Amino acid sequence: MVSALRSIQKPTSILFYGPPGTGKTTLAHLLAESWKLEKRYLSCVTSGVKEVREVLEEGKRLGTIVLFLDEIHRFSASQQDALLSSVEEGEIILIAATTENPSFRVNKALLSRMLVYRLTTLTEEEEERIFTSCLAKQNTTRTIPETVKQELFRRSAGDARKLLGYLERILSATGEGEEITEERLSVILGDSLVTYDKNSESHYDIISAFIKSLRGSDPDASLFYLALMLEGGEDPLFIARRLVIFASEDVGNASVHALPLAIATWQAVERVGMPEGRIPLGQCTTFLASAPKSNASYVAINEALAFVKARNQTFQIPNHLRNAPTATHKNEGAGVGYKYPHDFPGHFLKERYFPESFYPNPPTFYEPTNQGMEKNLKEQLDRLWGDRY
Repeated sequence: MVSALRSIQKPTSILFYGPPGTGKTTLAHLLAESWKLEKRYLSCVTSGVKEVREVLEEGKRLGTIVLFLDEIHRFSASQQDALLSSVEEGEIILIAATTENPSFRVNKALLSRMLVYRLTTLTEEEEERIFTSCLAKQNTTRTIPETVKQELFRRSAGDARKLLGYLERILSATGEGEEITEERLSVILGDSLVTYDKNSESHYDIISAFIKSLRGSDPDASLFYLALMLEGGEDPLFIARRLVIFASEDVGNASVHALPLAIATWQAVERVGMPEGRIPLGQCTTFLASAPKSNASYVAINEALAFVKARNQTFQIPNHLRNAPTATHKNEGAGVGYKYPHDFPGHFLKERYFPESFYPNPPTFYEPTNQGMEKNLKEQLDRLWGDRY
């Protein structure tokens, strides 16, 4: 990426996005320095419309200036709109940074006028290089064992800023020649907290990983992501609601116990709260992950909706299926000819339930699988309707 940025000779609006501590701000400053233009820095957390307008006016007055906006996702849509004209006119070269996915949080018109670079969390090899370089510059005789170093890497989670901050705190709290143990590290840095922001993209990444692990029938991975969310402060009711959806969408009729269990879990979490709520959440998670899977009902309702929407018409309900609450309705033929299935052997008869125009080839939406309990439904429908199922 550095070589790609070096090749940009003409000042161009650029957006850097990625997790904290991956070098977005550093790259932005280096790039701005290389262009030899007037530079202004604004944090979107502390700056408002007034400060932005002042910079835009400066851009008009001076010709072109580089504006670095940190955390651009914090600006509202209208604040971002205010930048568009100046960027288009070349009065402002915008370099922006965000920890959020710009597709969701940055004005599309503004985004289309910027080069976008994604930065990822540091690899262990990159963390190792930063660690070694920083330690060498300190010219210290302190000993940092491999286990302590790995704990630092774990705590920093690919965030260079955190890693350097942790190292600085350790060195300032220990004496020359002192060996730094894991116990000493815990005293200096305190408890390790899970990095999880309910309002950030990681929120959606982790719930996505949770659902996909459930769908992939891996209870251990599912429990890991559940624990990550709970430890990070996620709303347990949000998780419970997602379990209800999953039970119906991904387990469905393969295990008819799934949906009642998920609803019971939701109710249990509502009633007992946390931390005890983790217990039903854990039970439901392990059951849903281990249960046989079928999305046949989910696919069926989507196909039925698509079928109805595509035709965009009023369908004629067969007379024998119509409701007949009054004599007028009965005189119109409503309900006439309806055959009550319970009056027939096996409580079934082959009747036409679709509008008459759909025959002789009525559509099939529900295609039951051979998964779990749904296999019994498939066999039942095969017996009743033959080739239709």
